[in-house]
Amino acid sequence: MSQPYRLIVLPDMQVPFEDKRTLKAVEQYMGEHKFDEYLNLGDFMDFNCISSFNKGQLRKIEGQTVAEDYIHGNKILDRHQALIRKNNPDAKFTLLEGNHEFRVERYIDENPQVRGSVEVEVGLKLKERGFKWVRCYQKGQVYTVGNAVFHHGKYTNLYHATKMVQNYGTNIFYGHTHDVQSFSKVLYGKDKTIVGQSLGCLCEYEQSYIQGNPTNWQQAFAVFYFTDDGFFDYYVVRIFKHRFISPEGVVYQG
Repeated sequence: MSQPYRLIVLPDMQVPFEDKRTLKAVEQYMGEHKFDEYLNLGDFMDFNCISSFNKGQLRKIEGQTVAEDYIHGNKILDRHQALIRKNNPDAKFTLLEGNHEFRVERYIDENPQVRGSVEVEVGLKLKERGFKWVRCYQKGQVYTVGNAVFHHGKYTNLYHATKMVQNYGTNIFYGHTHDVQSFSKVLYGKDKTIVGQSLGCLCEYEQSYIQGNPTNWQQAFAVFYFTDDGFFDYYVVRIFKHRFISPEGVVYQG
C-alpha cells in the first residue's frame, strides 16, 4: 500500500488579526513534516476596512487599507509555501473563499470601477502561486479530497455541525464558527457513518467587534491522512496558550 496522502488544514486566520504566537508554533510544525497538500479553509483575510459593519464609522478603520492587508497576507503565504515546499516541492495549495474574502466581491458590486484590481485572486497572486481558488460563497463550490468535503462554513447556530451534515449529506469539514464541534450520523449499511466537523480558528481571540464579551472560540488546526480509495482519518489539534501537542506527540510552543 502506498503512503497516505497527507493534508494540513488551517482555519480562519483573519489576517492581519492572526494570532502571531500561535501561528509561529503551527509554522514550526509545518516546516518539520511533509505534506502533500496545504488547505486554507477561508477567512484567511479579514478585510475589516471594507466591512459593511464599519460603514459610517470611519474612525474604527483609520489607517487600514486593502493594499496593506494584501501585503501582510502575501508575506504569510510566502512563508507557508516555502515551509511546505521545503519538504515536498510538488505539494498542492488550495484556498477556500470565506465570508470575509467575499467582502471584496460585495465591495466591487458597489464600486465596479475597481474591478480587476482588488479581487482576492489578484491581491494574493493565487494564479502565480499555483493555488486552487474555491468560490464557496460566490458560486457555492466545495472542495473534495477522497471521501471528505471541505467548505468554509455557512451556519453559526448552536448545532452547526449537525446542520452541515444534514444539509450536505456527506463528510463535511469547515471553519467559519471559530469553535471545534463534531456531529456524526450513521446511515443504513456497513461503514456508512458521515461526520461534520468544525476546525476552530487561528486568529486572535480579542477581535474589536467582540468588545470583551465571552465567546466559544477555540484555536485549532487539522491533519488528514487519505488512502488511495478515499478513506481517511484526521486529527484536530487543539491549541491552548499558543501551545499544542502534535499528532506525533511533540509539544510546540509559540
